[in-house]
Amino acid sequence: MTATSCCRCERMTVAPVAVRHIERASGPGVTVYACPDCAPLLTPGPLPAETASPAGG
Repeated sequence: MTATSCCRCERMTVAPVAVRHIERASGPGVTVYACPDCAPLLTPGPLPAETASPAGG
């Protein structure tokens, strides 16, 4: 993975932690990342696997 900006401190990190997935009305959703230092301080939101429709539903 390439360097990503932390959603809390805005520093670049090469070890991002997914903390939330934001669905969009049109187009693909966006995953929000935090650095390893900030991730434990954030309340996790739904991630892609948690928002997926159940199979066959």
